[in-house]
Amino acid sequence: MTLDQRQADVLFTIVRNYIQSGQPVGSRTVARQSSLNLSPASIRNIMADLAEEKYIEQPHTSAGRIPSTKGIRYYLDSKLDLELLPGGLEETIKSSLSEVGPDLTNTLSQASKVLSSLSNQISLVVTPSQKNIRWKHIDFILLRPGLVMSILVMEGGMMQNKVVNVDSDISADDLVKFSNYLNDHYQGKTLQQVRTSIVSQMEKARRQFDHLYQNALKLARESFDPGNNRQVYVDGTHYLFQDTDFTDLSKMREVFRLLEERSKLLKLLDNTLESDGLSILMGQEQDWEELSDYAVISSPYSLQDDSVGHVSIIGPTRMNYSRIIPTVDLTARILSQIFRELYENNKDSSINT
Repeated sequence: MTLDQRQADVLFTIVRNYIQSGQPVGSRTVARQSSLNLSPASIRNIMADLAEEKYIEQPHTSAGRIPSTKGIRYYLDSKLDLELLPGGLEETIKSSLSEVGPDLTNTLSQASKVLSSLSNQISLVVTPSQKNIRWKHIDFILLRPGLVMSILVMEGGMMQNKVVNVDSDISADDLVKFSNYLNDHYQGKTLQQVRTSIVSQMEKARRQFDHLYQNALKLARESFDPGNNRQVYVDGTHYLFQDTDFTDLSKMREVFRLLEERSKLLKLLDNTLESDGLSILMGQEQDWEELSDYAVISSPYSLQDDSVGHVSIIGPTRMNYSRIIPTVDLTARILSQIFRELYENNKDSSINT
């Protein structure tokens, strides 16, 4: 059903008022705040039509009305005006993210904290899948006999460090040979391609009794997660307790359980990646039982030109979309810019060396 101007005006007034106050909205309030110049009785007739079409609903304890998921979706698609963010916010976010250095884990973890603080909602930042990241180079540092730190640098300046157990007779000179060999063979390949190659090449090295080759591949295999696992950084769960709408303890437990089940959470969030840009998914629309009273606002961040992860907010369906949408979008764009600049700096460094 397409709403006429009067119906849309009444619905938008109810949605804006409900987002601001969290309380059911009565016909007198709508008559006073809308631009229709109609009596409360006329407003009630329009509200009855909206209720019949499931755009608004009546809580059991109030004579007022609240917008349904359908009504909020109509408002988001038709009328939402985004707030102009403070002028210094972009530099504030950049500064906060730059403080932790170029490490992938630290940057994305910090982005989650920043986004939660700015939105006063639960934030989620999903790390890239390994299949989307390309190997730039790897170095090994001998910490002590039998213990090595691997430093894997990926395109975009992202880094992963890991401490690995090795044979005690492996020397620092051996490690230089290992890294030279691996960088010659795998630079520019995705970690997924490297993982697949290592599996097949390990057997070849055993057949050829090439111990250098074999040890280098073994160390590479141990230096990064061999799976395609992604992490989700979650912050701001305490905001659940500040949501005055969320008084059902059983529903609150369901949300906490979902946030702890990373695989299920990733599967849910993957729905947001179907869009190239910012997306708003309502829990009821997606049949997300745990998030039936919530919405997810998500925006992808990119490495060079490829979207590799996304930043998201989980908030109540009556959250302040006008402010939170541009905040999520800005955070994602800043992450993309940081990774792009790191990539360009690393590329220039490679050329100069």
